[in-house]
Amino acid sequence: METRASETRTFPDRLAAVNSIVATVLFGGLTVVVLLQVITRFVLHAPLIWSEEVARFLFFWVVLLGAAMSVRSRRHFVIDVTMGRRRRFGPTGRFLFDVVPDLCVLAFSGFLLVQGIAYAEVGLLRVATNSGINMVYVYAAIPAFAALSVVYSVSNLLLDYAAFSSGEAPEPRPPPGAE
Repeated sequence: METRASETRTFPDRLAAVNSIVATVLFGGLTVVVLLQVITRFVLHAPLIWSEEVARFLFFWVVLLGAAMSVRSRRHFVIDVTMGRRRRFGPTGRFLFDVVPDLCVLAFSGFLLVQGIAYAEVGLLRVATNSGINMVYVYAAIPAFAALSVVYSVSNLLLDYAAFSSGEAPEPRPPPGAE
């Protein structure tokens, strides 16, 4: 019996796919709102009062979902403190240098998750001035980003450890300065 590729995907892979779809849909919504804003302001000379606010909120969500996707694909910034001499350290040294960025992202994301939940709770009592949107929906982007980053960081750490313990090369990382 054949297994389909979708059946062998891990939870972080499926989560990343949903993350990507949601970010794309929100970016589409952002594009539509900004287009409406431009048309109503400069063509019709009757701007929609809520459009700038909604565009800002959508942008906030898109940026944080995109940042989480960067954690998944290891595209977050990393400073090469070895100055290109990483190969000299042997497998254990390379493994330790490879996991430090993910451990830092994991620690920061855990902190941000706790603080983001508290901040989102404050949003329950606030409403956006022009759009009337309850701010909990906007502030929820912070713990959502943090939770996704925790899952992706743990997944990356587990993949690195599995590769290290089996003697395989770790998952390739983008070189410093790469896009």
